[in-house]
Amino acid sequence: MRSLAATLFVMAGVAPAAAACDAFTGVIEAFNAGDEQKAQSIAETAGTANCSANERTLVGRVAALSSFNRIATDVGNGGKLVDHRADLEMLQKKYGGPWQVFDALGDLARERKDYEEAAKLYQIALEDGSNTTLTPDWMAPDEQYILRLDRLAGEMRLAAPRPVKLAMRGGCKVSFRGVAIKKKSTPVRYVFGTADFTPEGVEAAKDLAECLKAVKPSAIKLIGHTDPVGGADANYALSLARADTLKAYLHDTGYAGTITTIGKGEDEPFKPDDASAYDTETLNQLNRRVEVDVQ
Repeated sequence: MRSLAATLFVMAGVAPAAAACDAFTGVIEAFNAGDEQKAQSIAETAGTANCSANERTLVGRVAALSSFNRIATDVGNGGKLVDHRADLEMLQKKYGGPWQVFDALGDLARERKDYEEAAKLYQIALEDGSNTTLTPDWMAPDEQYILRLDRLAGEMRLAAPRPVKLAMRGGCKVSFRGVAIKKKSTPVRYVFGTADFTPEGVEAAKDLAECLKAVKPSAIKLIGHTDPVGGADANYALSLARADTLKAYLHDTGYAGTITTIGKGEDEPFKPDDASAYDTETLNQLNRRVEVDVQ
């Protein structure tokens, strides 16, 4: 598990080329000088400056990042992230980003075991960090951080009591800033010991079907997994049957590509970011999953 300090130290280090928007140039200068108050003041007046709508939004995000870096520095020096929750929530509401704020709020939601909220926040951080208009390269997550956000969003979806959509802002994607993410763990739930969807399972399967319609892959592989409860042979058969049930559903709802199904039973348990954070039942819930491998 990565420490909060290591997770939070994702800071912009260089300014982009000068823009026509005076407020944008000013907020970058304030950010590089570490002047949080000046950055916030400039963001307050950006709406009346000679700026485009995107530039005004970006001015606010840079101001928010200036505040975020203060928080990150405090956490890096031993402070507690939870003590900054109110500030982070204010930045989210006031500026709608940047992705670092959603990531930190996701960490806080995960700490308090609000897995549904954490899944949404990590997914928004992933999608926001991939918006090249509002997240220029100099403030974007790198490849490893993109993979981290996707992994945590998937883990939280599996742990959440209710289905969480695979996309929060816009359509589904399998590539973020050129980083291909072809395998997704889906929280499709089944009636205990059977391959029949629960009501929540139907909802999650519908979300996956909509995602596939957006991405339009020519082929996918469904890999079924179970928890370790029961016999190994029975679990293998059950994992394959559940993958087959999902395959039939996806074909019935309009997916025209090729679907291959595989059952792994209990052989490949889920590897959470921090297994100690979960009780046995939640760990079993993480293990009961179907992975979608986009070919």
